[in-house]
Amino acid sequence: MITAGNIIALSIIIFLASVVRGFTGFGLALVAVPLIQFIFPVSDTAVFIAVINMIFSILYYRRSRELVREQPLGRMALFTGVGVAAGVLILKYINPAYIQLTWGILIILIVTALVRGANLRISSDAPAMTLSGLFGGLLAGATGITGPPVAIILSAMKTPKEKFNAVISLFILFAVSYALLFYLISGLIRRDTVLLALCSVPALIAGLRTGDILVSRISQKTFTNVIYIVLIIMGIITLYKGAKGLIHA
Repeated sequence: MITAGNIIALSIIIFLASVVRGFTGFGLALVAVPLIQFIFPVSDTAVFIAVINMIFSILYYRRSRELVREQPLGRMALFTGVGVAAGVLILKYINPAYIQLTWGILIILIVTALVRGANLRISSDAPAMTLSGLFGGLLAGATGITGPPVAIILSAMKTPKEKFNAVISLFILFAVSYALLFYLISGLIRRDTVLLALCSVPALIAGLRTGDILVSRISQKTFTNVIYIVLIIMGIITLYKGAKGLIHA
């Protein structure tokens, strides 16, 4: 329902979530979903977050496209679609709690290895875009979580912070585009949900700009450390959700 109270509450939530995504390139849902679920049912929350993430990614791409001009983006788009489709298909046969548990453990182990100086040896953009699209899409399709696989791969490649955010924003754009297509086919998109997302755009832009300012004032090392911290938090949350899902299965 569109009310002044909902618009104000959602604007505050989206501002805070956009600051996090503007800073790290991902994590919007990590901040927003637990709070938005007090306003929306689960299905509307997923649609709202997908629309917000799409708008954010489009705005970010328009001003940072020079940073990704040489990237094999068609490869990323293709394999993101393959990954999302595979993730959705997996849900028909496997309890998503197992997927969450597995990914939560993997995220924590891989990030811990990276912190200790491990080298994943991804030396060129083509395999990076393939792996980012495939594994990121798989996780997005199966669990709705978009950022961690791509963030891990880009961190392993020591990607500069500005390019890091630009590439991960494009991946999220591809992933949520496929998700919104599935939502549309399933009849899950409601007019009020989309309108409330559009009402939150000013807060989104303010949050994006704030995140940009914060990124510009820190070193690459500090940025990388923040990414690792956010990834560890997401890994723990994913692991917890998986374990909780298995206990209550």
